[in-house]
Amino acid sequence: MPELKRWMSEDVYLWIKEGDEKQERLEKELEENAHMRLFGEVGSDSEDEGDEHDTSPIDKTEKKKKQRIRKWSSSLTSSDGVGGFHSTDSSNQNCQDGDDGAIQIVYILSDSYEGFGDVLWSSARYVANTISNPNQCLDLLSPLQLTTGNGNHHPLHARSFLEVGAGAGVPSWAALKCGANVVCTDLSDTNRIRSMAECVERNVRQLVANNETDVLTEASRARVCPHDWGSSTEGVLRALHSSSDDQKESQRLFDVIIAADCCYMPWWHKELLESIYNLLSDKGVAIIAWALHGNTDDQDVMKIVDRARDRGFVVEVLDSQQLTPPKAGMEAKQGLVHIARLTKPLKSASSADEELADVI
Repeated sequence: MPELKRWMSEDVYLWIKEGDEKQERLEKELEENAHMRLFGEVGSDSEDEGDEHDTSPIDKTEKKKKQRIRKWSSSLTSSDGVGGFHSTDSSNQNCQDGDDGAIQIVYILSDSYEGFGDVLWSSARYVANTISNPNQCLDLLSPLQLTTGNGNHHPLHARSFLEVGAGAGVPSWAALKCGANVVCTDLSDTNRIRSMAECVERNVRQLVANNETDVLTEASRARVCPHDWGSSTEGVLRALHSSSDDQKESQRLFDVIIAADCCYMPWWHKELLESIYNLLSDKGVAIIAWALHGNTDDQDVMKIVDRARDRGFVVEVLDSQQLTPPKAGMEAKQGLVHIARLTKPLKSASSADEELADVI
């Protein structure tokens, strides 16, 4: 944990430390109970008696920890990128390098919320692969009027970038490798936030090892923090401004916000959109990408578009993209990525003048 401290605030660090200590106590208790079971002191069911291939809960925990570290690479030829899908895809551990100039990242699967936090969903792969390609990134975020900038920098270089409901955070780490000023958030679960901090550490170490000094300055500003949709945005903005003493910059909101596969719980749409609206700059762009998981009514999930308009966003629905579902046996619709691009309405000159007068 100490080496991860620089990627979060002191409050978040202490919160995660406390959560880890609780988890250690739980695992210790699990180990003690497993020891008792091995010697027949707990129960006598036949299922506990005999398969020589059975492993203890501790062995299973250690195996899961080793499987949590994965690799993914962007690709010019595959919208999936390389790695990150199919349960039989053992090559995830040592995926190919992808195309020349591909962005290669390490990501950590959180062991919380099985079936959600431990899956790299298609929408995350789509967003990460798209923003990794400078030309595709320019197109996806066209309302920002990005350019490649001086020194042929990636369009995201020095732009403020937020991911909400990040899970494994693959779009965030792709943006980090592009030189964006990244803040990565997920719900208030210590395991998830610590896993995201480890992702930052591992990917920054890769940048250092590869001597990619052109993006290291911005990458070193990356932060992770918890954010529950619809709650106060203070912690997220503090994470964005933590490395700046510039008063003007401290008033800045996010240029780019990503929500990848966050729509499968339509009862949270209102709160999700509220967080995005309150954190997006007036000229910023938010990308919501989602697939239909089949866990609830599909039409209700698709209402995210209407709900975004009701919240006051200008919404453009982009062409859907068919990617590979994350696990074998899933329906094609679980890999069909729908994309909505959100911006705020342009302010009239009079309203801008009124705001300036209020400041003065």
